[in-house]
Amino acid sequence: MALLALASLIPGHPKSGDPAIIRLVAKIPAQVQKILHVCLYGVLMLLLVWTLERIQIRNYRFLVSFVIAVSFGAVMEWCQTKVPGRFGTVHDIALNAAGAALGLLVAIFLF
Repeated sequence: MALLALASLIPGHPKSGDPAIIRLVAKIPAQVQKILHVCLYGVLMLLLVWTLERIQIRNYRFLVSFVIAVSFGAVMEWCQTKVPGRFGTVHDIALNAAGAALGLLVAIFLF
């Protein structure tokens, strides 16, 4: 979650002297960023299900994991509205939720 937050909150327009990682993230095409939303939130979902394995009721663990992943995605999108050159959108929240849903489908078969 910390890595997702860090990547989500990198400014969209690098300034001279910014670290290479900021310049690299700013150069990622928008379409690739959309794919990354789905993939990374799918991985987040799987990691949450795995991390919360102490919750014995499987469906409850899946629900809690999904709510955390989607909520985290929504919060990150809101935070992006405060970062120069970044924009939080409902579309991106939907992509985050779609990634979490795909992660949930995989989790059903793995856990």
